[in-house]
This record gives sequence, structure tokens and C-alpha cells, in this order.
Amino acid sequence: MRIAVFADKFSGTLTSDEVIGEIKKIFKYNNIKSSFFPVTDGGENSTEIFKEYGFETQQMSMKQDFSGKWLPVETLKVNKNIYIETSQLIGIKTTNDLSLDLNTSCLAKIIEDVDILSMGGSRTNDAGIGLLSKMGIDFLNNKDVIEDPKPKDFKLINNIKINESFKKVNKKVLIDTNIPLLGDNNAFKVFGPQKGLANSEIKFLEKNVERILNLLSNEMDSSLDPFKEGTGASGGLSFALGEVLGCEIISGPQFFLNETKLLSKINDFEIAILCEGKFDFSSMNGKVLGEILKLHTGQTYFLGGKFDYNDESIFTDTFELGNKGMKNSKKALRDSAYTLAKKIGK
Repeated sequence: MRIAVFADKFSGTLTSDEVIGEIKKIFKYNNIKSSFFPVTDGGENSTEIFKEYGFETQQMSMKQDFSGKWLPVETLKVNKNIYIETSQLIGIKTTNDLSLDLNTSCLAKIIEDVDILSMGGSRTNDAGIGLLSKMGIDFLNNKDVIEDPKPKDFKLINNIKINESFKKVNKKVLIDTNIPLLGDNNAFKVFGPQKGLANSEIKFLEKNVERILNLLSNEMDSSLDPFKEGTGASGGLSFALGEVLGCEIISGPQFFLNETKLLSKINDFEIAILCEGKFDFSSMNGKVLGEILKLHTGQTYFLGGKFDYNDESIFTDTFELGNKGMKNSKKALRDSAYTLAKKIGK
């Protein structure tokens, strides 16, 4: 029986390689042969995953992140395109600063040097307004320019000016979610809590971002759509890049599966085991494991931290680490992998 393990990271606990390493131990002990594939949708740690498929470093340089720290930032050469994982500069693990005190303006210094920007794993919730403020759009309080506007400043913005220096950019943007920036299940509601936002802050952002984008739409004399699928990636950065700056928006999982040639291998296996820290609503809305699940035609099993989706029938069976995983992730993963191994090894 042909078996494949597709492993994403367990956010905050285990990398894809660590997940694969623990499962390999258990499968070897139970005489189960399997192929192992680390996967990513373009978010945190995607650079390392792409390198495992043979893509090489294009450049390593020091850049300032959204909190002002100088960090080594790596770009890759992915089939003639220069790729950057934006979470290196705006990542959720990069700082403990409050989300309302952070924006995306630091990306303006790298955007001209790359062809592909990947979204995901960000701590930002500024709808890309910080970046736009460095790309020729002034956000004002009456006639006074608000330099480097952050979400905490959004209530002050009541006017917008498009400068002559503003221009569209021809880039590809990889998104890791279909969630829209605004609407019922918007980016602030779905991803805000994990970025430290309270309910009152989520409502503050919903109200002020919609108001500011209406001002921007009027100033540009263009219909901008923050309710469109995929505009909520990286706290709305994908909205600014796609709707305002004219970038091409592409599914991060589909890009990864195509460029690594994994797309053609998914149905070579009768059993697919999908691993990540939490499988939920967002997993089925633009994440890489959700895409693999939709494509695979054989038996599929979830092996991970928590299964929190409203339809258990999407998997043949699920194996969760549960509360044990919070204390000792590796041991809990081995225990759950052992239970799974016993089932598929019958």
C-alpha cells in the first residue's frame, strides 16, 4: 500500500521537519513504508521548505523589520523568479509588539528587488496601509500627513492624497487564505485573535479600515473590493498589493504544489496523511493541506494538534495530540502516530 505523509508546521511548537522526523520513527518501528513531504502555503518558514526541494538562495542581506530591528533576510531563486517570504519582516514571531503598533511599511524597501511575495504568518493588521504610505499615497488628518500610519492611527485618517510618485507594481503575490479583508468571516475576525487582538480592537479595525478604503477608492476613482476572496492575507496586505498596486494574486498552495512538482504526485498514493497543528475553517479556505485534501482521491487521515472543523467526514479518520501536545509535542505526536500506524498497518 502506497502511503504519503504531507506535513506542515505545528505553529509555535514543531517545524515540518520535526513532525516528519517523529512520524518516521514510529512508522519504522511498525514496519510501515511511507514517502514524506514537507509542505507550505507560503507563510512562515516557507523559505526553508522550498530549499528542501532544491531551490537555492538568491541573496542574504540585512533589512529592517516592522519593529525597526535589523535582521538577515533571505531571497530564493524559484524557477527564474526571485521569491521572498514576507513573514521574515512582518512575522508573528518576530516581535512581541502589539499588533496595532505595527504596519507593513518596511516592505517598501524590498518590493522592487523581488518578483514574488508570499503572504502568511504575519502579525500585521493594517490592510497594507503602511506599505501604501511609502508607495506614493498620503494618509492625512485634515491637511497634515500622518507619517508611517499604524492601525492605532487609523481613527485620525480623514483624507487621502495620491501623489505623482504613485505607480502600479508588476509582482506576483502568493496568498495562504481565501478569507476576505472585510465581510462576515473577515481577516480581522478569523486571524485577529491569534495576533493578540481583543474584540473591541477587531471592531475598531473593521469600522476604520472600511472607512479609509472608501476614502481611498474615491480618491483613486476606482472600485476597490475588500470583500473579495483572498484580500485578507497577512492582515489585508494582499488587498493593498492586489487591489491598489495591481499585483497578480495567486494561490500560495497551488504555486508550491506546481513549482515542486508535488501536484502530479498526490494521487500516486492510496493513503494520504495530512499533518498540521490545527485543522479548522481556515485550513479549507486557501491552506495547503486543504488543497491536498480536495485533490487526493484515496483514504485521508489527519494527524495533528487539533481537529476543529465542522465536518468530520472530510477525513477517513482523525488523530489528535490533544492537551498532551501542549506539554510535550514530540511525545504526543509519537503516541498519536503509533495509534494511526496500528490502524493503517492492519
